[in-house]
Amino acid sequence: MTQKLSLNEQIEQILAEETALEAQRSWSGKLKRVWKSDNRKQAIKAELFAMWRGLSRKGIFTLFLIIAFVFALTFSVL
Repeated sequence: MTQKLSLNEQIEQILAEETALEAQRSWSGKLKRVWKSDNRKQAIKAELFAMWRGLSRKGIFTLFLIIAFVFALTFSVL
């Protein structure tokens, strides 16, 4: 019986760790990490660089197209 209890405790521990990691990777987890840091400017910069490193070539190209399109629309209005 004690073996089953320890197995349940292990499962609960694994689930709690996965939940904590998921919370850190989420948008709200990133915002909380930036908010709680001592140097918020550097924390935001680190998060943006991490997000940039996570993008694929296709993602970078898509982001470039969006920025270029918004710039073209803004430039045409001016």
